[in-house]
Amino acid sequence: MSSMIKIIMITLVTSFIYSSCIDDGFTKLDLKEKATGEPGKIIVVLDKEYWDTNLGKAIRETLEKPIETLPQEEPLFNVLMVDNSSFNQGLKTNHTILIFELSKSKKSVSLNFNNPRKDIWAKGQTIYKISGGNTTEVSEQYLSYASSLINQLSSSAISVLKEEYKKGANKSIKEELEITMNLSLNVPNSMTISENFNELIWMQQIRSKRSGGLDHEIQQGLIVYTYPFLDDSTFTLAYQLNKRDSILKKYIHGQEEGTYMTTERTKEYAPQYIEKKHNDNYVFETKGLWKMQNSLMGGPFISVSQLDEKNNRIITVEGYIFAPKFQKQLYLRELEAMIYSLEF
Repeated sequence: MSSMIKIIMITLVTSFIYSSCIDDGFTKLDLKEKATGEPGKIIVVLDKEYWDTNLGKAIRETLEKPIETLPQEEPLFNVLMVDNSSFNQGLKTNHTILIFELSKSKKSVSLNFNNPRKDIWAKGQTIYKISGGNTTEVSEQYLSYASSLINQLSSSAISVLKEEYKKGANKSIKEELEITMNLSLNVPNSMTISENFNELIWMQQIRSKRSGGLDHEIQQGLIVYTYPFLDDSTFTLAYQLNKRDSILKKYIHGQEEGTYMTTERTKEYAPQYIEKKHNDNYVFETKGLWKMQNSLMGGPFISVSQLDEKNNRIITVEGYIFAPKFQKQLYLRELEAMIYSLEF
């Protein structure tokens, strides 16, 4: 056997043995970088000539629809619309991408909204795609799926944050909640417990952000409380708001005497609610504005009540924001992710 053949055979055998030894499930996906961009940011890829058409208008009106339960106008999502020629590698790693393709050669509209592509350019990303021959047909098909798509986009943004909080959960808070209330919640290490009243635990996270040459405080709060379940009247908006106000008046006070947290109930900012399932549990979710009675403080809140059948109790977790100088949707979404990490 010649020396060259021996070298080739040794190389092949060595490669085979080496590849067998490291076959531990490693895939091409592991080589990709993690998806980037804040949760709730949507990259919309659409040729610039269509931005001002009925299709461009439909996209903006659905994805950038103002949120009704915030004190100032803010869009559902942070949308960045880019032309195909500007859709570079830096944008391709975003968490969520919505691609529109228009070509006269396409005879019908196709879309993958019910089964979006995953991890094409980065780990943890979702890519939605719709294509067709003209803007009218694509716009009509898009609008027919818009409501479902928005729900998916919202859930996806929350899931990204939930995973982040799960990996870096505050262990001391988890332990205190487990001991005091026999439940679990994932919150970041920057969250601290302000008060523990046994039937209610109040947590806060204080940030500082610069605007107008000055540093301004941003406060995110979480309030967890439980009470006995009596009957189905518990899950009505009136009951939930009255229960909320009575508990907050008792426990959540401002710095000045006679100030306490309550619900803004004016017609213009009336609280809204939805009923849904989460982890097979019935959920009553309320969104609206809070205010500090006899004070000028206020902002948005989200309150989520679930029935703990085993212990015949209602568990309510709610989050609130105080950030008068800044948009609040991102901070509210962060709290929503913490709230829906609840386990009991």
